[in-house]
Amino acid sequence: MKIPSLQELAEWWDRYWFTPAPTVNLALARVLAVAAQVFWLFPSLDEQLVRLQSNPHFIHPQFLIRLVATVFPRETWFTPQAITVVWWSIKALGVLSLVGLFTRVVMPLFALGSWFLVAHRFSYGDVHHSEAMFAFFLLSLSLSPCAEDLSLDAWRKRRAGGAPAQVSPLARWPFALAHLLLAMAYVSTGLTKVVFGGLRWMNGYTLQSRTLQDALGRDIPLGIWVAQQHTLSILLSVGTIIFELGFVASLFLPRWRTAFFAAALAFHVGLHLVGGHGFFGHLTVVLILLICYDTPWLRPQPRLAPA
Repeated sequence: MKIPSLQELAEWWDRYWFTPAPTVNLALARVLAVAAQVFWLFPSLDEQLVRLQSNPHFIHPQFLIRLVATVFPRETWFTPQAITVVWWSIKALGVLSLVGLFTRVVMPLFALGSWFLVAHRFSYGDVHHSEAMFAFFLLSLSLSPCAEDLSLDAWRKRRAGGAPAQVSPLARWPFALAHLLLAMAYVSTGLTKVVFGGLRWMNGYTLQSRTLQDALGRDIPLGIWVAQQHTLSILLSVGTIIFELGFVASLFLPRWRTAFFAAALAFHVGLHLVGGHGFFGHLTVVLILLICYDTPWLRPQPRLAPA
């Protein structure tokens, strides 16, 4: 077996991140991601205000909040009036990002503003990890040429006699990053189950217990039924481990990438229907990858001239 040279590894690395791709895929991802954030995943203003008014001090201030608080003291910046203005301002930035107007300036501000609201919510002690995946994806989109199509910016450029780029070497890396982060997240959770639970995690009883607890607490009849099926629970337990540890193979099997994304979508839908687990950020990223990542039905992939 031949060991690849450093040059070959560097070329593979460059191809993974910067293979030229149609900008329409990226533009559609922008529309879907921003719409999901603005109309579905956007932090609740009421929750922001309740947490702020119920706690005179931060319980576990996140890094971004500590950074802001060093410049703007809590008693002046973190007030109901200020948070309300910030919330609506970020919402307006999201609408501008959705239609693609002044996108290069507006969308990074929208992504960072969304980070701020999530960090503010978590600074009062209730910290989760499910928002991180989508937050990174949204920021990566904002730093890419995602407004070269399906945007008012592209329309304005054409009106001025310009030609928005239809293909760009920077149109692929946000998808590649999201794919890599998904693989890392799945492998991490799979290894955690194997290392700390071992074969006991796959005996069916562990999943039955967790599913019953979640389904009863959230009144999910399907979950209660699944929790009573021992054989099915064994199959689902084994299938979960295989999926989480095996998803990393999709990084090296591009022809099977769509099948892996479809399996991931089914996985998250199943988690929600059976246990009420709202990993909606992960689900949104998976759905966008399934629709937009190197998909030929949006626009034919460019044929590159030989070097």
